[in-house]
Amino acid sequence: MKVGAPQIVDHTDPTYGARVRQLRKDDGHEHNFYYYRDPWNADGSRLLGIQSDLNQKNWHVVLYDGDGRFLKDLFTIGQFDWRLCWDRNAPDILYTWKGYDLHRFNVNTGEAKLLKSFQPLPLSTAGPSVNQAGDRIVVSTSDHTFHSYRLPDMGDERAFKPEIPAGCNVSWDKPRYTGWRNTIDVAYKSPDLKQTGILLYDDTGKLVHHFKGIGGGGHYAFSRDGRLAYFLMPRYPRSDGKNSLDIHVVDADGSNDRVLYSAPREQAACVQNLHVAWPSRVGDWFVGSFFHHPNLKPQTYAPPLDEILQLRFDGTCKFLARTGSDYSRGAGRGSSSDLFWAMPLAVPSADGKRISFNSNQSGTIDQHILYLEADGR
Repeated sequence: MKVGAPQIVDHTDPTYGARVRQLRKDDGHEHNFYYYRDPWNADGSRLLGIQSDLNQKNWHVVLYDGDGRFLKDLFTIGQFDWRLCWDRNAPDILYTWKGYDLHRFNVNTGEAKLLKSFQPLPLSTAGPSVNQAGDRIVVSTSDHTFHSYRLPDMGDERAFKPEIPAGCNVSWDKPRYTGWRNTIDVAYKSPDLKQTGILLYDDTGKLVHHFKGIGGGGHYAFSRDGRLAYFLMPRYPRSDGKNSLDIHVVDADGSNDRVLYSAPREQAACVQNLHVAWPSRVGDWFVGSFFHHPNLKPQTYAPPLDEILQLRFDGTCKFLARTGSDYSRGAGRGSSSDLFWAMPLAVPSADGKRISFNSNQSGTIDQHILYLEADGR
């Protein structure tokens, strides 16, 4: 695998008519950074991606312009971690880390500046995130303590440990600033899935709300005004007794919970899971990106299966495109046969005009850009 410019392949989605750009590079895999990491910078002029070899090793963080044209190789994950975030106000700046150390990285100059060392405690795999205003940054350390600071001077430290219900576990690579005010989300679940929930904290450690019975597996997201989008799957025990795939939206205090999309179990039989994501500067819609069970497809296509679905608060839903991705699980996470990054993991740009997603429809995993109209339709 040679790091460099993918072939740009533009096409129209044959099912739903959307304009899609594929960043195709057959000597390796290319993908985004997960559904809650916006790959676009503060003004949408730059796009981040990962390039790796065909064994899903030798990862490089690379920089494109906002429409996917290759600009340069930034660094390997041996130099800095890929679990990073853009500054919300300065378009040239991102925040990354290595071991104990948090860094500010300038994508123009390639200069990395040490912001703070947390020795002797290493940072957790959640990496850094910034708050809604872009004036604070948070990281967590290996003792499960959150540390937040004012930007850019790293003053006004705030620290707290979340209180996890007894017998429950947290995937510590997930908690981060939600994108609503200074709130941080911590999802938990018990091994038998009888207890699940989301603890929503302010970065001072004050509990804002405890969402019970939802979100333990992640894949949910918060809007800029505090609404939570989440979903319930038919294969898991449900207190409401329903046997359908339902995508909900609920206010930050747990009120006004309503279903925006529902598919009965038999209609969603091939769906393994999905992710939901909001555009950070758009408040009236979000997207869900479905992926199906490995090697399980209906004889005749019908949604939901492998689509990107747009959901609006007025109750209207629109399938934007099919990803065509065929996610598979191999011997273990990180093995060459485990195509975790073939999950679509769709994430919209802040202004809602573009959506980054992954697909292995062409044989290797490629990063794609789905274009929406000016009004997000």
